[in-house]
Amino acid sequence: MKTKVVFLGTPEFAVPVLQELIDDPAIEVELVITQPDRPVGRGGAVTPPPVKILAEKAGLTIMQPDNVNGDDIVEMIEGAEPDYIVVVAYGQILGRKILKLAKKEILNVHASLLPKYRGASPIQSAILSGDKKTGVSIMGVRRKMDAGPVYLEEKVSIDDKNFVQLSEELTGVGAEALIKVVNGSFKAKEQDESKATYCKKVSRKDGEVSFAEMDAEEIVRRWRAFYGWPGIYTYWDGKRLKLLEVEVSDVEVDGSVGMVRFIGEKIYVLTHGKTIEIKRLQLEGKKEMSAGEFMRGYEKFDGTVL
Repeated sequence: MKTKVVFLGTPEFAVPVLQELIDDPAIEVELVITQPDRPVGRGGAVTPPPVKILAEKAGLTIMQPDNVNGDDIVEMIEGAEPDYIVVVAYGQILGRKILKLAKKEILNVHASLLPKYRGASPIQSAILSGDKKTGVSIMGVRRKMDAGPVYLEEKVSIDDKNFVQLSEELTGVGAEALIKVVNGSFKAKEQDESKATYCKKVSRKDGEVSFAEMDAEEIVRRWRAFYGWPGIYTYWDGKRLKLLEVEVSDVEVDGSVGMVRFIGEKIYVLTHGKTIEIKRLQLEGKKEMSAGEFMRGYEKFDGTVL
């Protein structure tokens, strides 16, 4: 008899996990619950979430409730008689009724080595902190956020990966780890509450960098952590200046902290530590440019203080 699963998930991060569940011959995905279609982009086109797109291709039963804890949804989940309920970046809090419906366990794929980085931005937080390693935890879902017992951990080296690269790696590792737990026999290990740390949801404001207050390594970590969204930015000439590609440089440049210097076809900014090289950037209302293009278009940028 196949293992019955109800899957709750929404963004791209959840797609590989659902795909692994679909592909496993020992598992039957009885129901997929995802967020409603939302307007996306400047045009505001109503777009289905990535999980829905995959579920439709696979011919699965899909629900998109505004409230997952409504009686109709609870009844549908109960009717599916799931052995496991799998939750991956779904986007709503599960109520007490749903938490009782899995015969074996409600499992979550969390992108950190719990109890470190409970909360909404574990991948970004690991990069921002300069951690060498992170990973995924397959945990049981409980009422307290990300506090359930851990069944399996898999570690991943961070190296110089940005958020998108690390996220893709972690979701692949997490999908494989989840299948191991569903098909295997793992003893749950309770988390050490004394070591728990929490991370908040990332906002657009988090992308603002200050060359006067941050050193080069911190700015580059922010660029990696917020790669894709919200990105990092500063202000120049009264406009937002997006820093699309930056790296730490050993080039020594004369000037004060925060000062911009043109050298050859390259743009450097001094910090309290090393120098930042800005390779690609975009001024508000203008197109994305390489350092050389920006230098030719905005000569007065040289010598300014950010």
